[in-house]
Amino acid sequence: MEMKNEILIIEAAVGYMLKVIKSGKIISKFKTEFSAIRHGNYFEFISLIKGPLPFMVTYRNGDVYVDDKNNQDDFDFAGLLKAGASLKIFYENCIDFYGEIIDTDISDFTYCKLAYFEISLRMHSNNKNLVANGATLEKVIDAIVLHYSFSKNEGQTLHSGRKFLNMVKHYRSQFKTWEDGKQALKNALSLMVKKNLTII
Repeated sequence: MEMKNEILIIEAAVGYMLKVIKSGKIISKFKTEFSAIRHGNYFEFISLIKGPLPFMVTYRNGDVYVDDKNNQDDFDFAGLLKAGASLKIFYENCIDFYGEIIDTDISDFTYCKLAYFEISLRMHSNNKNLVANGATLEKVIDAIVLHYSFSKNEGQTLHSGRKFLNMVKHYRSQFKTWEDGKQALKNALSLMVKKNLTII
């Protein structure tokens, strides 16, 4: 099984903001929204952006509901679906504000997959209540490794992907080259596909 090449709106939006951060631009205007969506707090994100919600039918505790509200107790996948319109608004607002950013180190596709990497891990962690809200990605990965009984090497593979994400966000040299970091991300994503830890 291989990683799909389709780009989700959440990948595009979060990936673009990662690109903004790496470029050194100030993100204070969108910091609250970016933090909410990156950490998988879809309820807060939708409440901030207030985009329209899609028609959904959900199953809860043995009952079927027509669900057209932003619920704090939605599972992450339902929250992500409901956040679609808000994500589009957020993405368009960010592009309008920051404009086109050229990065010769990392492709837009890689930025999207960095976003996908973190969001997927947080979604699986959140849905199993493995860590407290707002936990660091390091703690999320440690909890996933423990919960699924991953090997030490598998844990290190996921953490290497996290270190590349940190290299992008904080411009610290966790890897000698950007190419080394991109390979670490690719390895981490391949492991996530193998372990069914992705969104799609």
